[in-house]
Amino acid sequence: MEYLIAFILAAAGMVVNKRMTSTPRKIYLGIICIYVIIIVGLRYRVGVDTISYMASFKQIRDLDHIFDSDIFSYRYEPGYLLLNSLVKTFTKEFWVMQMIVGAIVNGCIFVFLYRYCKNVFVGVMIFLFMQWFYFSMEIMRESIAISIFLLNYRNLEKNNWTRYYLVSLIYIPFHYSSVVTWLFPLAKMLKPNMAFVIFCIAALAITPVIERLYELIPFLSLANRLDQYVTNAAGLNLNWKLAELMRTGVPAMAVVMAYRMAKIRCTQEKMLLLQILFCMGAFAIPMIFSRFTNYTTMFVTVGAANFLCDIESSRKLRVALLGIILLSQGFYYYSMYPRWFPYVSIFNPHQVHEREQIWKHDFITWR
Repeated sequence: MEYLIAFILAAAGMVVNKRMTSTPRKIYLGIICIYVIIIVGLRYRVGVDTISYMASFKQIRDLDHIFDSDIFSYRYEPGYLLLNSLVKTFTKEFWVMQMIVGAIVNGCIFVFLYRYCKNVFVGVMIFLFMQWFYFSMEIMRESIAISIFLLNYRNLEKNNWTRYYLVSLIYIPFHYSSVVTWLFPLAKMLKPNMAFVIFCIAALAITPVIERLYELIPFLSLANRLDQYVTNAAGLNLNWKLAELMRTGVPAMAVVMAYRMAKIRCTQEKMLLLQILFCMGAFAIPMIFSRFTNYTTMFVTVGAANFLCDIESSRKLRVALLGIILLSQGFYYYSMYPRWFPYVSIFNPHQVHEREQIWKHDFITWR
């Protein structure tokens, strides 16, 4: 029920958006954002990664003692570590840390959606469905980097290169995978032509070769360290690759095709093509590229939201796109459901057995 209220609020905003002026729209959007932040901030052991973050928080020292040892010796990146240490200086309650991260992540994302969505509430609804749970309850430190990058995207869009790269220095210390955003200006070279299609097919074709290399060259197993969230071989088999392609690749492809079929210009097309490239790369080399799709997935949300709001395009095409998005996440929710449902708050803290078992399997058994 706690999650459902957020969706109901967004749905109500979708209906009344046209009747709102700028100020009421911002106020109502702010109300939804605050509710979302409170929900993720007051959760208790909801999200398997969250359980690990909670355990690590107990070991992190406060600011007065954090430099007694080398901060680079900790598992986490310096930015996230220092944020934890700052919170630890004032309180030992992890929910405060959750609230701060939730405010940063969801606040930045809501601003991003407001900037680029025709009907921001449609964007919020798609975000809640496709990325909210994962961003807020799993990849906490990476989601900070992603959300700040989304605000920085305006500099990329306007070719303000100096400011773009300077701002990137703020979020890279939260998760090193975000260094990939330094290459995003090259996305402007991408075009949905035959060369792009051939490149994607080639990425899929080399998959057997890459898998064989992993078997033949032992030191390549060190690549596992690039992704702390995919730690066992079973998670990287063909079924996993197909499921990941369905979750992240199919929606992006569907959005690009919808705009092309409707002959409508998509302002996010370059980033959508980059998302597709990352998905192809993740199929071939998942331990490297599976992280990168997190930085481009919000452009799929914006592209889909704006197309669904375009009343001039075919209604059948819009319904088809919506159906594809919903179906593409089906297996993902089936497998991730125990991580987020049921919701448990700090006011009635208790452990969910199935969730705890998943955590032990992912972070203890396979460590």
